[in-house]
Amino acid sequence: MYPKMIVNRDITFQMNPAADSIARNSEKYNILIVDDTPVNLGVVVDFLQQDGFGIRIARTGESALKRVQYDKPDVILLDVLMPGIDGFETCRRLKLNEATRDIPVIFMTSLTGAEDKVKGFEAGAVDYVTKPLHQEEVLMRVKTHLRLRDLAQSLQEKNAQLETSSRIERDRLFEAIAQQREQLRVLNRKLTEVQEAERKELARELHDEMGQALTAININLVAIKSALPDSCYRLIEPHLSEASLLTEQTLKQVREMSLNLRPAMLDDLGLVPTLRWYIKQFSQRVGIEAELQVLNLDKRLQPDVETALFRVAQEALTNVTRHARASAVRLLLEQTEEKIYAEIKDNGRGFNVAAVMNHQTAAQGAGLFGIRERVALLGGELHIFSEAGQGTRLTIDIPLEKQK
Repeated sequence: MYPKMIVNRDITFQMNPAADSIARNSEKYNILIVDDTPVNLGVVVDFLQQDGFGIRIARTGESALKRVQYDKPDVILLDVLMPGIDGFETCRRLKLNEATRDIPVIFMTSLTGAEDKVKGFEAGAVDYVTKPLHQEEVLMRVKTHLRLRDLAQSLQEKNAQLETSSRIERDRLFEAIAQQREQLRVLNRKLTEVQEAERKELARELHDEMGQALTAININLVAIKSALPDSCYRLIEPHLSEASLLTEQTLKQVREMSLNLRPAMLDDLGLVPTLRWYIKQFSQRVGIEAELQVLNLDKRLQPDVETALFRVAQEALTNVTRHARASAVRLLLEQTEEKIYAEIKDNGRGFNVAAVMNHQTAAQGAGLFGIRERVALLGGELHIFSEAGQGTRLTIDIPLEKQK
């Protein structure tokens, strides 16, 4: 909105470049004079026309309001005392109209009381001149407010240009960030694939090579026991039994390590059978009651989805073992028309989610960040709900559309 401004009549106006511009280009400015007796303003009208301004005349407030709709002036010289709606009401209506509210209105009045001047400014006028009018005064006030209006418009245009430029730069920055995030997502996904391939190869080597070697050692120990005479067997039997026991324990650990690295059944049988086996092993190993519920998941998922969900379950159960102090944990896996939904819920001690997620160095936080990263790589969302003494619930949504 055009700023309200009281101009002291005793001020001596100094011409500056902006004022000189108005003087040189006054023919491009139009002034609407609203007065029921414009003949009384003849001298001022002639003076303004001689200075190059275009002059428009309206005899009433109603006609002025109609005229500005199709012939918008740059300044309005408005009489206060007119038949019909007076100058105050005319000014108020001009300021209520978005198309005309920024036109500077200068009151022409013989009312010199302070309350009348205040009323004029409250109605939206920017200045006033008193009758009888003085040519130079009217001219300088008109030029002053034209200059102020032009400066305000110039500032608005520059602000608009700055906003446009800022918006373009912001959009470019967001686009660059989005591209970098996409590149990072692709790299992370490739890294995950490489890690899983290495896990798979290491698991195969442990299971096939070391497992076979340990099995052969155990067979040889049994053969040695059978081949020794009784006198020698009694002497070394404790050592042979200990060696056989250590071999069997090591073989069991190697097989367990192999399965934890990358269960072969995950590739051969799929996610659900592998989770059932893993949960059973988990429950026997740590003594925490574990349950898996599967709904509407009759077909195998894509390999990367199955791998991610298995790793998420593996990491979540590890967190339960290390931190939750829970006695039971429940896993739910469900497929709908739109998504894969997974839920892992325990009855443990719970934790402050914000505090943990804000400290990535914490063991529990690192595990949760790993889960979130795996889910994000599939375009999914992870939500964590936990309170002290209320257990923890993790929910995962992976949209099927993105998997296609």
